[in-house]
Amino acid sequence: MNLRFVLRNLARRRSRTLLGILGILVTIALLTGIQVALDSVSVSFLDLVSLQAGRADLLITRQNSDHFNPTAFDPSEVQRNLASIPEIRGLSPRLVGVVAVQRGGQPVDAILVGLDLEKERALDIAGVSPAPRKSTGFCSISKSLAEKLNAGAGAQVWLRSAAYYADRQLEVGQVLEKQQVLPQQVRDYVIADLSDARTILGITGEVHALAGGLRQPQTFYDPRDLHASVMRLKAAGSSWAARLGMRYEVKLPKAAALTAFQDFTSPLRAVFGVFAVLALVITGLLIYSLMSVAVEERIREYAILRTIGAKRRQIWELVMVESLAMCMGGVLPGVAAGAVSARILVTLVALAMGGGAGTIELKLEPATFAWTLAAGVLLAVGSTVLPALHATRWSIVDALDPLRRGQIQERPPAESGRPLVMTGIALTALSGVVFFILPSALFSGNPSLIGTVFLCLLLLMLLGLALAGLGLQPLLQKALLLLIGAAFRPATELVERNLQRHRRRHATTALLFSLSVSLVVFIASLVALASRTAVSLVEHTIGADIRVHAPRAGGESLKPLLAGIEGVERVAEARYLHSRTEFGIAYDVVMSDLVGMKHLWLVPFGVDPELSQVLYPGEQGWGNSRAAMNALCENAQTPLGPGTTNSVSPVVLSLAAASFLGVRPGDFVQLSFRLGAERQDGRFRVADVWRTLPGFENFRGRIAHAVGSGVLMPLAEFERMTRTAPSDAFQAVYFIRSQAGADAQKQTAKRIREQLDVWHRFGVKSTAEQKQEATAVYWVTQVLFGFLLAAAVTIAVFALIASMAATVLERAREVGVLKALGMRRGELSKLFLGEAVTLTLSAGIAGGAIGFVLAWLFVGQAAMLMEIALAFTMPYLTLVATLLISIAAGALAAFLPTRSLLRRTAAEILRG
Repeated sequence: MNLRFVLRNLARRRSRTLLGILGILVTIALLTGIQVALDSVSVSFLDLVSLQAGRADLLITRQNSDHFNPTAFDPSEVQRNLASIPEIRGLSPRLVGVVAVQRGGQPVDAILVGLDLEKERALDIAGVSPAPRKSTGFCSISKSLAEKLNAGAGAQVWLRSAAYYADRQLEVGQVLEKQQVLPQQVRDYVIADLSDARTILGITGEVHALAGGLRQPQTFYDPRDLHASVMRLKAAGSSWAARLGMRYEVKLPKAAALTAFQDFTSPLRAVFGVFAVLALVITGLLIYSLMSVAVEERIREYAILRTIGAKRRQIWELVMVESLAMCMGGVLPGVAAGAVSARILVTLVALAMGGGAGTIELKLEPATFAWTLAAGVLLAVGSTVLPALHATRWSIVDALDPLRRGQIQERPPAESGRPLVMTGIALTALSGVVFFILPSALFSGNPSLIGTVFLCLLLLMLLGLALAGLGLQPLLQKALLLLIGAAFRPATELVERNLQRHRRRHATTALLFSLSVSLVVFIASLVALASRTAVSLVEHTIGADIRVHAPRAGGESLKPLLAGIEGVERVAEARYLHSRTEFGIAYDVVMSDLVGMKHLWLVPFGVDPELSQVLYPGEQGWGNSRAAMNALCENAQTPLGPGTTNSVSPVVLSLAAASFLGVRPGDFVQLSFRLGAERQDGRFRVADVWRTLPGFENFRGRIAHAVGSGVLMPLAEFERMTRTAPSDAFQAVYFIRSQAGADAQKQTAKRIREQLDVWHRFGVKSTAEQKQEATAVYWVTQVLFGFLLAAAVTIAVFALIASMAATVLERAREVGVLKALGMRRGELSKLFLGEAVTLTLSAGIAGGAIGFVLAWLFVGQAAMLMEIALAFTMPYLTLVATLLISIAAGALAAFLPTRSLLRRTAAEILRG
């Protein structure tokens, strides 16, 4: 009987019920879509990580060995020491070497990888696609190499090792689309059977690396807590490395990739979590508004039920069941809509991370549906408690004649210290979070925990500002009526009076709309900032059109080779030292003041005169002091002081180093190059101090980053100070200015990779390529946040319509009296329109101001933490659109509840 009564009540107010169901549907679809997407990524994230780090869980090599400079070793000792470890499923041998590949024309340099294909498949670490089907006598080549050789499946190619000069002819079994064995920047590679690779490289029983897989990867990889996953992998890898001793190096490529991923995914998960809380709060306010309207409408009906024997408990149950029925009507289709949206989300994430559209398999966990049902029940119960209390609060006599409720003097509330108690608890909780939780989170070093704490504090700030804006609503409404009141005449005075009379009812609507608009403006500000910052951040990181890192530059400069490549206009070189040699000899550089009170270990860069012609100016770097850059590049000599004959060269310090040493431009410092047993000292003049420098990551501003920070010096002085260092101690960074145009930059970077990458072990980064990737990620972010913003605004508009429906219901007799006194239908429409538009517009302005304040504070903190120049971007288009939406929402909320009421005559309204 209760269910039939509830369903009849819901059917009587179909429009209002539909609004509630749609609002719940949007929220549940949003939260389900995010949760299913996160679960799907959780299941498939190993494949996504493998796109960047390779399929192998661990790699064992000799000390200081890498893909381009491998050192062979006997695998028996490693296999014997690790055989008893249950976590390791097995080890597969690998060989790596540089070979010349030829098919009729000029030979092409490529990287040869020898794999035990059967063992790689058994361990599930085979990182080539498509998988080779044939082994001995066959090879697989990359798509880039196949284009250069004009070779396809079935072609015969000759492979010759640069070191051993052993030739072997192999048949191309297939052309590979991608590989997960070498770094992704390697384009020209050959995959061959281990026995063929031994013949070509001249290696019999030794290997260059042992690739291993874990027996139960799910025990190590937990995508919901990346920090814990990294710590577990690190602890396991450390124990394995301790078993092997100092001669071997244990690498965890996936753990390293997770460390990089968690800096992005942890804040993103925290953002979605905070947004989920806000979405639930907004939807809860929507249900509260709808149920308040339903209770106000049925006060007399509930009194009649109590008259014929119903108890207060049964009235309570009726209200609760009605709320639950409405919530379930939105939850069930919301889950289906969430699954569809999750498919879109995981596709966008897979494309953004470099995989295909079907890389991530959609995973529907039973726990997700249980969580969704629990969220629906909590929404229904939590949002309906106050309306249910209101339904049972009145006596039967007062409820049967609602007009008497305003005539009976209610008992004045007893004096209570509740406001003081609540304020004290709120302040204590906030100070406790700041005093206890925040320091612990910062010291933990867990990005997920830190991001969650900061975003929760940001959420508290948002709620605090929203409540403050709610208190300023009357002033905003008066100001708006002064500006736009002429549009609602002759009902303007009644509009102002009704807004004051029903301020308590409108408070919920204003708070809900302010929260939604502030969230919209805040996220829009961050998205607009990201659109500008992504490009500048790429330029700041790379520093020039193309950045080439030569980790083994040697004593000879590669600048002439780079300058001779088509498309290269200018090349600038910056040389620096390895911190350790292959034999463990330390190369330390220490700077101190002239009296030796402070000493600082740092990294010096010797730069040539072309640097000022190639490097991007930046916003806080050398672009503000070209004289210092010119003096640095020209190797100017400046007297040490009056009466001295010594001369010194200029250097440029990072702000962190200058702050630590306490020096300023014009001061003198001493550099001590300690190259093993040799030591070379020199005095230099500080030409300038720069906060940042494009292309040089260790130019920072905070004093906490002083150790290992950068210093620029003339290349001639750098060579003089390092003349005793062997050639293998040097590495270099080359900054290249290419021909204008993004396509020309990409082509130039491609030519550098093809001609010099394999032999010189280059790491080539192109600004144009990185901008293209940043743009793709930006559009994915736009789609995600656009979906979130649309959901927030939709829920807010539904709640606004429900609130106006309650207002119209309460003032139906008043409307009848005004109509009987001669007020026309158009004037009554202006009355409700002015009230609704003023309410939404004032809430929209307050929410916009709150969003701007939060975004401005957030950008300021991000600029300080990231140490890059971030300019606050005002999303003018979003602001104008938000105000227009506020006006449209007010007009819609005024029209829908009053469209049937205003058609009636005064007698019909008063009789009803």
